[in-house]
Amino acid sequence: MHINSYAKINLSLDAGDVMENGMHPVDMIMQQTTLCDDVIVDVQESDSFSILIKTNNTSIPTDSANIAFRAAERMIEKYQEIKSEEAEATKEKMICIFIEKHIPVAAGLAGGSGNAAAVIHALNAIWELDLSLSELCDIGKTLGSDVPFCIMGQAKENKRLPRKVRDDKLAVSCARARGTGTELTPVTPLRAYIIIVKPDIEVSTAEVYRGIDSCNITVRPNNDILEEKLKCHSMIGAVPEMINVLENYTLNEYPKVGELKDLMKEKMTGARCVLMSGSGPSVFAIFDDELAAIEDFKEIKYLGYEVHLCKAK
Repeated sequence: MHINSYAKINLSLDAGDVMENGMHPVDMIMQQTTLCDDVIVDVQESDSFSILIKTNNTSIPTDSANIAFRAAERMIEKYQEIKSEEAEATKEKMICIFIEKHIPVAAGLAGGSGNAAAVIHALNAIWELDLSLSELCDIGKTLGSDVPFCIMGQAKENKRLPRKVRDDKLAVSCARARGTGTELTPVTPLRAYIIIVKPDIEVSTAEVYRGIDSCNITVRPNNDILEEKLKCHSMIGAVPEMINVLENYTLNEYPKVGELKDLMKEKMTGARCVLMSGSGPSVFAIFDDELAAIEDFKEIKYLGYEVHLCKAK
């Protein structure tokens, strides 16, 4: 089964004080884009369960350090739970996963989380487990905060998936996330063209969340307003609430990200908004005019950055 594994951007991101469990409560709106990896999952005959990952990107692991590998392990457990009598009898136990990467790695775009979501979807379909979208999201929660949103977005756009998950009310490409990022409610998606730019550095998400505890955050998004403006398709009303509080740390501690954002704001005169995604280091620009997006894409790519032109979807 071939699954398109989509990148996400954060239209907003607010974070509260650290909780007893060491995590920060968030309130953010995530939007799926058309930038995607291709994940192909095949199940072959074998005497015992095994997982094999191959990829075109040598920088990502192919063992349990890869979240897609751990997603396959969770689905093996679920298979054994649901089909306990068949689990020993079946020969379809070798899980072969090929990940063709197009989404930048460690970029704040949920590329790895999307790959895990794709494996969950594919094995649910191949093994005919008949799990609901909500049940798939519950499995995703055990792997990472962004995985449930990726599961929802992929259900919206992958026509190869079972109708049961595609037709679910949670099959959406834009959602508001609260709590640890896994309490999700559908939001009207953005209609726009997106340019995503990744500088040649990596940023530690854990470091950023630790760092914001010492930051003086004076401006935060009002996600109630942003959600309402998206519902009305009001770009003018939505843009002022497109704020990512994690910028308070990342842009100061990683000057290249701040320099990139300033450059994009200067060069991309047709952009409605320029914002960092997640904890960084990727920065994206939002356009409502396709020609303006294409022209600015060419200019920033000429400067040598890793650049992707896509749409909110």
